[in-house]
Amino acid sequence: MTSGKAGVIFDFLIKLLSSGFYSGYTPFVPGTAGTFLGVLIYVFLMPESVYLYFLILIAFIVIGIFLSSRAELVYNKKDDQRIVIDEVAGYLVSMFLLPSKFSVMVFGFVVFRIFDCVKPYPINKLQNLKSGVGVMADDIMAGLYTCACLHIINRMGVFEVI
Repeated sequence: MTSGKAGVIFDFLIKLLSSGFYSGYTPFVPGTAGTFLGVLIYVFLMPESVYLYFLILIAFIVIGIFLSSRAELVYNKKDDQRIVIDEVAGYLVSMFLLPSKFSVMVFGFVVFRIFDCVKPYPINKLQNLKSGVGVMADDIMAGLYTCACLHIINRMGVFEVI
């Protein structure tokens, strides 16, 4: 993508971060590996402050758009499967304002992966947006769908018994 020593370092950093520290290089289901990284980041973060979580979430989305835009140029491919920063951000969206319980995290993981793979309307249209916005938008919407489902399940009291 870029030339010279600085370019090599920049491309390395783009690959490292956009691929979720190379979890996107997993030969099978790299999106699932990226989502699992999202779980680990969520476990590490789990801030007490909803405002801090929201700020971190927005930062992940904005940085994810930049990184995935650049990564498409580095990999020379639209929405390359090695780019998993979108799955990380999507999972973090999925968990917004939910209890930090193991059962919720597992349900969030499974439901997010289903929405991300099946891509019901309008998720399937969002990935057609240009550059990093298209890479990130479908996963953000899958995260919003997941978040809504988990909030409904939570309101029903399901997570209180499991």
